[in-house]
This record gives sequence, C-alpha cells and structure tokens, in this order.
Amino acid sequence: MIIYIKMKKLIYLLIPILLTSCSSSENEPIDSPLNTPSSINSDSNNDLYTSDSSSSNDSSSSIDSVTSGDNENIESENNEISTEGSSQPSSCSNLIGNGPDMEWIKSVEGSEEEAHAHFVYTTNDNGFIQVGETGFLDNNTAKILVAKTDSKGSMIWKKEFGNSGHNLGNSVVEVSDGYIISGSLNKNSTIIKLNKSDGEQKWLSTFDNGGTDAIEHVVEISTGLVGIGYINAEDENNTFYTEGTGYMTFLDSQGNKISSKNIDSQMSHAYRIYSINNSLIISGLSPGAEDYSLMKTDLNGEMEWIKTYGGENKDHCFAMDIGNDNSIFLSGHTISGTENWDSYTMKIDQNGDKLWEMKRGNPRGFNPLYIHDEVWDLKATPDGGCIIVAGTGDEYSEYSEKCEGSIDQSDTWHVYLIKFSKDGDIEWDRTYYRTDGGDWAGEAIDLTPDGGAIIAVDNSVFGFLKISPF
Repeated sequence: MIIYIKMKKLIYLLIPILLTSCSSSENEPIDSPLNTPSSINSDSNNDLYTSDSSSSNDSSSSIDSVTSGDNENIESENNEISTEGSSQPSSCSNLIGNGPDMEWIKSVEGSEEEAHAHFVYTTNDNGFIQVGETGFLDNNTAKILVAKTDSKGSMIWKKEFGNSGHNLGNSVVEVSDGYIISGSLNKNSTIIKLNKSDGEQKWLSTFDNGGTDAIEHVVEISTGLVGIGYINAEDENNTFYTEGTGYMTFLDSQGNKISSKNIDSQMSHAYRIYSINNSLIISGLSPGAEDYSLMKTDLNGEMEWIKTYGGENKDHCFAMDIGNDNSIFLSGHTISGTENWDSYTMKIDQNGDKLWEMKRGNPRGFNPLYIHDEVWDLKATPDGGCIIVAGTGDEYSEYSEKCEGSIDQSDTWHVYLIKFSKDGDIEWDRTYYRTDGGDWAGEAIDLTPDGGAIIAVDNSVFGFLKISPF
C-alpha cells in the first residue's frame, strides 16, 4: 500500500503477528478459476487498470456468517478511459459472483506531495465531491483538500484550507445552499460552508473543544447542525483511531456553536451520525478500539441506548449507513476469530439488536496470515442490502506471494468491493487495480443515480473511480 497508509496503519501490522501462534487454519484458501477480467487503459499515461471478478460461488476464503436476534489537477489524468484487451486473472482467487466493471478513473492532485481522501459524495447535480488532505500530519504539511467534479469526473473546482500544518478534512454533507465540510484546523474542530458553484468559502468556524480534536461528520436537523468526532486525542497523527473521547457539538445553521457534550464512555471516537425520525444514530469505536459502538439519542443528544458489538479481539468500526427501512448497517475490520484483518459487516434494527453479521477476507486467495482487508465505508442499497469498500493486500516485508499465471501479487493493493443482500449473503465481491504494480485502496463510496457507485481511491492523489451499475 502507499506510504501514507503504511504510516497511519502501522499498528495493524503488529496485532496479527502476535496472534499468529493461536490463529485458526480452518478457512484454507482454495484455487478457483475466474472469468477473464476486462482491462482499462488510461490514454493519458498508459497505465493499465483492471478489475477481477469470479463466477465461482466457492466461499472458503475467510467467510463467516452469523444470524442473530440479539444483542490535479485533472489536466494530468483526465482523458476518457477505454476498454482494451484483457489480462490474465489470478489462479488462486476466491472471488464470489460477477461484480460490475470499472467505467473510468480520474484524479485530482493537491499542492503537497500527496493527497488522501476520507469521504466521497454524489451531489444533487449528479457530480461528485471528495474531502481529505494534501500533505501529511506527522510532518505538519497537511492542508484540507476539497475537489468537485461533474458526472464524468472532470474537475469543476478544488479548494485547500489551512496553512501547512496539522489539518484534517473528514467529510461533507450537502445542504440547500452549500456544502458543509467537517474536519480540523491546527488541531481544533472545524466546519466550513462552501458555495456549490465555485467552492468559495461562505463561512468557517473553529472550536477548541479540548486537546487535539476534530469533527468527523455532521448531520442537518431542524435547529441547525450536529457534529460528532473526538477530543483529547492521544494519537493525534492517526486519522483513523485517535484514542480520545467521543464528542458531540451542536451548532446553528451559520456554524455558531450552541452547546456540546461528551459522548458516553463506551464510545471513544465517534465516526458517523444520521438522523432518523427525530432521533440521532451515532457509530464509532469503543475505548481501545476493542468493539464497534452504536448509540441512539434524541435530537438534544440525550441517550436512549448504547450497545457494543464484536468479539474477543480488536474490532474497528469506520462505516455506517441507514437503509430505506431504517435498518442500520455497520462495517469495518476485525481480528476476532480471523487469521488477519478481515472485513466485518452487520445489520442492526432500530432497537440496537443485531440481525446478521458477516466476516470476509483474503479474496485473492493468498496466505491469509498476511492479508489485510481494511474497510473504510459502506452504503445501504435500495434492495435492502449494502455495499462496502475496502483495501486488500499485505504490508509485510518478509512475505510476497504471486499466483501462477498472473502478474498480480499479494503486496499490490486493490480496491475491494463486497455487495451484501438484505439477509447478509454475499451477492458478489470484486477487486479493482492497476496492473503496472501501483497500489490502490478504497477509502469511501457513494451510490450514483445510474445504479452504480463512485469510489474515493487512495492512489497518492484524489482518485475518482466510477463503477458500472450493479
């Protein structure tokens, strides 16, 4: 994976190694032939972009299902991408079903060495917007980066906020007259309202809520805005789990702070918030990132219930969305009952009771002891199911595996999608990658009006990857 991800996720490398001696080997990968995938060639730089899919329903590569009633500058890479030829699939893949093809990949660069997105959103005008940073937190070169494109991925505008330093761009929500960006500037919680047409700043509010703090996500309610995130981060350079205290900030529609409060002690980092029927649903990580944490409150933040979900080891929750029937979908990754980090997805009802859960990992069939499957986002789908986006690959210097008959190898990271039915069955999964050896990882996803998806790709720039209808 690219250097940025390695720096931020280094802790993930250590835990599975310590657990290797007691790892289960019951889910041995098996060889499964694939349909020949299409190759997609960028006219601008001749890199080969490919996606893998399989017609095999063999699911022996790390799958565990449980049902429960309990608790750029675009100019540099902006040509249309055409389909040309094919590449040989991996002979040891364990992908399920036939996932959708890639339509195109476009990119936007920031002013610093690298750019990294945390959120992508399909706007009401059918364009796309990504939010993240350009530069790095640990050397104080980071700025908030926001980029807006049209429906074909052509850039409309991009904006940067903050001087080079410790700045984070975490998410975006669309309101009637603008976009609300959440994050932090100089280690303080920040929200910024932008014009839709040109990205110009309408207002910017920053709050010192305590120590190193940030707003991860915002929801609009009748009285204004509610933001959730963390304060007093102990691991301030980690953009994923900061070892802080979960926090809520209440604001009016102009970004003025009205009040704030600590979230229950069972949630040390709040990640996503949605409003349902005059209630707030908030997801995040429990202290130590031991379990998924989910809570329901009224619009004033008064708690109705809070519950945790997970196993005997680490369970990291980074994704949530709400279905059409108000079911709650959570996802992230786990090393509870797995040989390394696997995706971990569940469906929960409005009472906080788990309806089903599924673990899935190592889709390319390498040695599961070395493969990370790291989920960062999901979206509920109109059929009652959901789709998750992840990165899959290895980060171990002592290991690299290549399947016979394929140029793909384990330490080349792929974007990884899994589509779940309403009952938790895997309908298909598929990886998307570049065959020149460059790394891709899926950081965020949103649905598109044509029935496909847009993915924020971590490939050292803001990658906009369009997936065909599914």
